[in-house]
Amino acid sequence: MNKSNQKTVLILGGAGFIGSYLCDALSRAGYKVRIPTRNRERSKGGLIILQNVELIQTDISKIENLEPLFVGVDVVINCLGILHEARKGDFVKFHAKFVEDIVSSCNNQKVSKLIHLSALKSSASAPSAYLRSKAAGEKIIAENLHKSIVSHILQPSVVFGDGDSFLSMFAKLANWLPLIPLAKPGAKFQPIFVGDVTQTVMNCIFGDEKKSLIILCGPRQYALIDLVRYATGFGRLSPVIIPLPNWAAYLQARTFELLQINLITRDNLASMSIDSTCEDVASIASRRTIESIAPSYLS
Repeated sequence: MNKSNQKTVLILGGAGFIGSYLCDALSRAGYKVRIPTRNRERSKGGLIILQNVELIQTDISKIENLEPLFVGVDVVINCLGILHEARKGDFVKFHAKFVEDIVSSCNNQKVSKLIHLSALKSSASAPSAYLRSKAAGEKIIAENLHKSIVSHILQPSVVFGDGDSFLSMFAKLANWLPLIPLAKPGAKFQPIFVGDVTQTVMNCIFGDEKKSLIILCGPRQYALIDLVRYATGFGRLSPVIIPLPNWAAYLQARTFELLQINLITRDNLASMSIDSTCEDVASIASRRTIESIAPSYLS
């Protein structure tokens, strides 16, 4: 059923992994979709063929470019985020200061709804700069967004699906590496399928979801080493996984940082020192497991 009535949705990060699934779902539901991007040619991929999707080439890091995108928009979805800092302070820049600009633009243009993708276990006292910056963004929304604007903040565990940078990365590494030294092998995750995250966002847009804070997990908890063993089983070499003690994981992360290899950082290690899992059964948004979905794209 078409519930859009031709409303316009602005997706920040619409050319990314989760954003591209949202674009497809919104297009199918009859919404007009607006996606800003720095490189229209590189981003267009399958998006350009979607009905009612407009790709706009612009640099949204500049507030003078950002706010005009909000004119005539009903719903704003913020999917922008980074896992690694290119330079110190990037987490705060993207996850807090940029959210401040989004909130200001929403207020000025009187949008109806803001949907913001954050991260599970974000808090001001979290062990990593990544999780603390995510919490700072949430606080900005809570304190500064006009009360007339409906807001939904989503906190998912790791998200998997075709095009992800998690399971797919390990499956690709298994085509080249006979051994994989693995940091934090016992870190716990409760992965959720990207299609279920997308459906939750759609429920927020439709008005079917009433909660302002939505914690999202899949049906099963996994140790990182079990996820890596599963994903690498689809590779050419099926490599041996070598669990690293904490001191070796620190050295590995520091070496990758110095070589500017975006595989793992010391801040990633800090994030994985707390489990990305849900304690509340009500937070389990799906019964679809990795085993029922991942073979369709990892193989």
